Order: sequence, then C-alpha cells, then structure tokens
Amino acid sequence: MSVCDWEEMLDQIAKSTPETEPGSSQIYHYLSFGWLCGGLIEHASGRKFQEILEEAIVHPLHIEGELYVGIPPGVESRLATLTVDMEEIQKLQGIKPGPDVPPELLSGIAQMAAGVPAMFNTLNVRRAIIPAANGHLSARALARYYAALAAGGAIPPPHSSNAKPLLGSHVHTPAFPTAATSKKKKKGSAKKSSGSSSSMEKVEYAQLRTSDADSEVSVAASGSTGGRLFSNSDSGIMDAFMGVGEYSGMIHPNGKFGLGFRRYGRSGAPPTGFGHSGMGGSNGFCDPEHGFAIAVTVNKMALGSVTRRVVRFVCEELGVPVPDEFSVSGEKGPDMVLNLAPPAE
Repeated sequence: MSVCDWEEMLDQIAKSTPETEPGSSQIYHYLSFGWLCGGLIEHASGRKFQEILEEAIVHPLHIEGELYVGIPPGVESRLATLTVDMEEIQKLQGIKPGPDVPPELLSGIAQMAAGVPAMFNTLNVRRAIIPAANGHLSARALARYYAALAAGGAIPPPHSSNAKPLLGSHVHTPAFPTAATSKKKKKGSAKKSSGSSSSMEKVEYAQLRTSDADSEVSVAASGSTGGRLFSNSDSGIMDAFMGVGEYSGMIHPNGKFGLGFRRYGRSGAPPTGFGHSGMGGSNGFCDPEHGFAIAVTVNKMALGSVTRRVVRFVCEELGVPVPDEFSVSGEKGPDMVLNLAPPAE
C-alpha cells in the first residue's frame, strides 16, 4: 500500500501540481495536507518527522507514550480497536451532499465506512507515518496540546496527581526505521515475500534521539512557568491559526480554515477558537479568549453526534461559548457538517 510508504508519498507530493490556481479556491485536503506539511518539516530541519514530533511536542508537554504518528514496536497492546457504528453511518444515505461532494460518493459510503476500521487496525497502517490519518493518542494528550496553543505556546500546568495512570508514566521508547533499513526495503520491494507476516514487522529500528527538551519536561512536571512549545509568543500566531487580522487575506470569505486549523465560533461573528475534527467523531479545539481547550477521542466511528453532545455539555457547564459546529441540532458532528452537508439555511 503506497500510502504507508512515507518516502514514496513525499516524492509523489513533490511531483504533483496544484489542481487550481493558488488563491482561487479553498479545498479540504484529507491526506495530502499531512504529507505536504511533514515533508516541509523534514526539508527545513534536515531531520525525521517523528523526531521533530517528539522533541517539539511530546517531550515538552510531558505526554510520552500517549501521542504517536506511526507507532513504534511495543505499543500495540495499549491501542483501542477501531469499530464503526453502522446504524448511525447508514443515516448518511439521507444526507444531501454539499456542492463539493459528488452525489455518487454517498451511495456507497456505508460500505466504504465499514472497511475503514479494518484497514486502520492493521499493524502496517498503524506503524506507517500518515500524519493526516493515523495519529494514535489519548484525549488528555490532545487536550494538553491545544491548551498550550490557547496559551500562545506556554506549557500548561501538570495534570492532577490523582490521574491514573500518571501523565507521561507509560514506557516510552520511540523509534523510527534507520536509513539503512529504508534503503534495504526499497531494494527489496520488487521481491516477493515468502512469509505471511507484515514486512513492517521485520524493519530494524533505531532509538529516537532526544535533546534538552527533557529540561522542559521537568519544568512542566514541576508546575513552574516559562516552558514553551514555540518561541513566537506574538499574538499574531493566533490570528494566523484563525485566519483573522493581517492573515484574513489567506482565506476566502466565510472560509472554514485558517492556518492548518478549522475555525470555530458563532455565526455572524469573528472566530473565537480553532481546532480540527477527525473522521469518525474525534475532535480537539481551543478557545484562547477563555483559556479553554478540550479533546474527545472515540474508537467507535460514527457521525460525531456523541462528541458534539460532550463538547456542548462541558462548554455550558464552564460558561464557555459553544461554537456553532457543536451547538447545532441534529446528529452530525462538525466533521460531517464540514465535509458532507451543505451550509445551514
């Protein structure tokens, strides 16, 4: 499966040409966005994507063992198995598609949805680097990430010591394929395997390097302040995430996305938060003005109605404005509203 080959997908993206003229339209790129950003990160840093993920996000936030894009060996026993709520997925048959969704897509979407968990439960997909599709994480790790973004990059206080298991207490030995292994794999790709096990299981792994990010972990764990995810503390970074202010020209009028994030807010008003939903109902977002961040992760894939109810309940209890994407009536969460349903009248 080519989508599981990180180097091949980066090469394919590099050879691709835009479907439209830059600035002429805003289109949701489900998978290509992850490869594009991941490739830029590797090209700019000269280092592996997973290595940057560890040092820039995992270690500073003290979420070791709770966030991976492509799992290392030894994590499999802690992963939830993906399933699908077929009763709810069947409701897609009655949804009128938006202008960018071909009608024929919905005709077989229930059958397609049923096959997604089976594919993403396989070991070779779980170990592959697919930034836009196979993140493996806990809800608290994702919420902690958004809490840092909401605070302009400042590392949030540690979780309560009553949390079980303690945050960052999982055995964590991140690894990635060595360069030598990658070359061997490419040379032997044309040869037919004689075994029935996945070729990914035979890959040689090298332990991931760590840097002085460990000191930032201790800062976060002690409850001290000063640690940061990124050095740019200018509030302009929030404007970029939400596509407002000097960055408003990046998006089309009423566009759904800012710089890499979905914009959340109330109709008729500027966006107040940003985040992203995942296929099947998982979601994370933050509201910088109210210092609020939340994440909901599910392994029973559906239309997002459960997530919508959870987010709405928490926001209302805390007095945080509920974004329209979560306050609308019906059974579709924000991911379905974005990708399948036409705008509400």
